[in-house]
Amino acid sequence: MMHVKDLAKHNGRGRQILVYWATQLLRVWFATCRVTVIGREIEHRYAHVEDKVVVGTWHRGALFLVWYYRRLRPMVMFSRSRDGELIAGYAENFGVRAARGSSSRSGTSALRTMLRHLHAPGPRKAATVLDGPRGPRFTVQPGMLQLARNAAVPFLPVVMSAAPAITLRRTWDRTLIPLPFSRVVVCYGEPLTIGTEIRGPRLQAKCREVEALLNQLRREADRLVGYRES
Repeated sequence: MMHVKDLAKHNGRGRQILVYWATQLLRVWFATCRVTVIGREIEHRYAHVEDKVVVGTWHRGALFLVWYYRRLRPMVMFSRSRDGELIAGYAENFGVRAARGSSSRSGTSALRTMLRHLHAPGPRKAATVLDGPRGPRFTVQPGMLQLARNAAVPFLPVVMSAAPAITLRRTWDRTLIPLPFSRVVVCYGEPLTIGTEIRGPRLQAKCREVEALLNQLRREADRLVGYRES
């Protein structure tokens, strides 16, 4: 009979193989997409000129955006859940650096890791989904704004949409996966400075401000590609 530890190792290897082949598939799959950037000058400055930035987006577009930003080798926070483990493995296959934690579990430790990453010399990018790991959907949690404040770096809002696309309706975030050769829009908002005075109620107000901005960007990106979530 297989021992519990042996079974765990067996299951772990199975997940690694699954993640590896999913990565290879999506690497080719996403490369066929036609990407339009709204805010190209913002992307150029904060992806390729500015040394350090914190990026926030919605959970539904995480699979594509991990692939899209792979060459920047950002540090991204992933939850310690089983789903978080799978997507962290997927991201690491693209060269993304994973910090494990979330707003509900080990988040403080992960944020400290990301803060050290941003304080290190050279170009440094940090990112995560703002409504993870379990929602509420399209509702901003404060962690990334606190990180941008404490690191004294700009906060950059970004969303994506695509059509035609697969929508995983059984997932809480309605994960959006562009189909091969689909049109994808990556849409940037204006970078924000999160001052040291943004704490307590002012931080919560800033979260609602960023939330409204990201949802406005999401609706615009959906409109531009013709995506409709049924």
